[in-house]
Amino acid sequence: MTLPGIDVDPARGDRSAVRSAAAQFRSRSSVLTDRAGSARGALGAMTGLVGEAPDALRPRIAALVERIDRTAAAAGTVACILDDYATSLDAIALRSVSALSHAHFAYDQIWIRRGEALNAASELITGWALGWDDVIPSWLYLDDHAHLARWSAAIDDFRDARAAVLALQLERDELDRFTAEQLRAVPLLAELAASAPASLTARLAVASLWAGDVDGVSATGLASLGDSDVIRQVWGAMSSDQRDAMIAASPLVIGNLDGVPIRDRVAANRRSIGDEIDHREAQIAALEAKRDAEIANPSSYPGQTPSAIRAAYDARIADHRAVIVIYQGLLTQRVTWIDENRHAHVDTGARVVVFDPRSQAIGTYHGPIDAATGDIPAWVRHVAISVPGTAATMTSFSDDLGADLYALSGRESAVFQWAGGEFPGDLLEATSADYSAALAPKLRDFAAGVAMPDSATLTVLGHSYGGATVGLAEQAGLRADRVLYVASAGMGHGVSGLADFPYTAGVPHYSLMVRNDLVVGFVQGGDAGALHGQSALTAEGVVRLETGRLVDGDPTSPDLEDYSEPGNGFIRQVDVHTTLFTPHSTAMNGIVAVITGGRAEVFAPSEYVFAAGRSVTVDGIDSADYEPHYTRIE
Repeated sequence: MTLPGIDVDPARGDRSAVRSAAAQFRSRSSVLTDRAGSARGALGAMTGLVGEAPDALRPRIAALVERIDRTAAAAGTVACILDDYATSLDAIALRSVSALSHAHFAYDQIWIRRGEALNAASELITGWALGWDDVIPSWLYLDDHAHLARWSAAIDDFRDARAAVLALQLERDELDRFTAEQLRAVPLLAELAASAPASLTARLAVASLWAGDVDGVSATGLASLGDSDVIRQVWGAMSSDQRDAMIAASPLVIGNLDGVPIRDRVAANRRSIGDEIDHREAQIAALEAKRDAEIANPSSYPGQTPSAIRAAYDARIADHRAVIVIYQGLLTQRVTWIDENRHAHVDTGARVVVFDPRSQAIGTYHGPIDAATGDIPAWVRHVAISVPGTAATMTSFSDDLGADLYALSGRESAVFQWAGGEFPGDLLEATSADYSAALAPKLRDFAAGVAMPDSATLTVLGHSYGGATVGLAEQAGLRADRVLYVASAGMGHGVSGLADFPYTAGVPHYSLMVRNDLVVGFVQGGDAGALHGQSALTAEGVVRLETGRLVDGDPTSPDLEDYSEPGNGFIRQVDVHTTLFTPHSTAMNGIVAVITGGRAEVFAPSEYVFAAGRSVTVDGIDSADYEPHYTRIE
């Protein structure tokens, strides 16, 4: 319960996290002190040596010793400051528990005393208009005034208890200010403040690199920082040779590490794709050798004919070869992008920014890459992350949609097609929320790792099962400027609406689905208790867009509800689940409008007509008085 005038807990925060940070700084100080000792030993070993080389090395080693000493001293000082801070927080926390408990007790007493007074009062006296700190005037109170005295005393007791809590809060504020000043006064941290993020962990990492401590920087250590902003800062502080060496040594880590620039992730993933091809080719060779040996010695496998043995092995070999073909296609794929001056470029090789066979994760990028930063150029204004649905695997994944979205969104756009983990393989598996629950934090972290241009907007869109993944990512802390649910299974298991999203509740949300979609249509209309949570089509605050016609604006073009792509083997009600991505359709134009801003047609509700003794449903776009209405997307 919130008490009047008390809106904060003086004991707020995680004291164990503060102590953990102190321990990390103390450990780093010890490591750096040992390194300084080793460097001094090297300097001492040069005593008596003469010549140009020793004379040139001495000042360089001496400078390195000085840097390491400064970094070690800074880390040790920070550890002491944080330990003292945690100890002081412990003391404040103990007193805060007592003070808040007393304040709650005193506040409860007000209402007890107030109730006693009103119960004893005349029926003409009521307290509904009184504030918590008001007492009925004595001239109006005809009963025993001792009730009023106890009531008033209870209010005074609470005021005193509240003053004690507020005094503790002032003490906490002063402690926070004093600790921040101490940290700012650490010479090396102050020196690095302009170039390092505010995080102490980030500054320690940058300080270690500044001190020449690059031998200990590994891909695993970089990944353990856990913050994409920190990772990007440390990565940028390394030399190009160090980065290239780390990519060569640990491509699988660097290629999937949020915070590493796009260009370097692509380079790392090209290596990983090549390694995976080599691995599968080795498996094929081993299977062929085993197959041939078994065929040459059929007596070892009674009851098995040579043709049966060959067929069993050849099926497994064919599976490997099919995957190799797909991976080789990633390496040879032609990618088109447009530069700032509207010149088209064609590169060889998909921009694979996620590639991890261990977790069935893959993702690609479409758009320009800045030559200096290796990331999205500053002139790009629209960035989108597109999440696919059921059956998206490393081998069935296609970034054709990413390419289409980029081409349709224009040269000032950039699009990621992201399938960063295992998706359900079929509709039966898609009834489980386990996949979306596991994918959601990965999507959140991937989006946080995108180096966004200052003036660009980020749109995150999810199709089918990907929509439920996007919703759970929002619930887990995803940050975006716009969100779009495309034929979504829902907004995520347990999600009741936009209010469940800590950072995106107030940003524009849109949805669209073809009316006769049988793939996810059966789960629409639900709330938080539905299979995948609240339906995005009916959620308050989500604007439903129209799917309209195959060719937007052409009244002779078929409605998407009536269209089936020839020869694909699906009935129309299943086909419509993906035909809404047809370029230049009303649906696709709406999707692009959400990414780039502009105008999108809003959903035309169905019309109910009574004819021949029964009610007939007419789609909104087929009604006699249909007229498109639009929403402006800023």
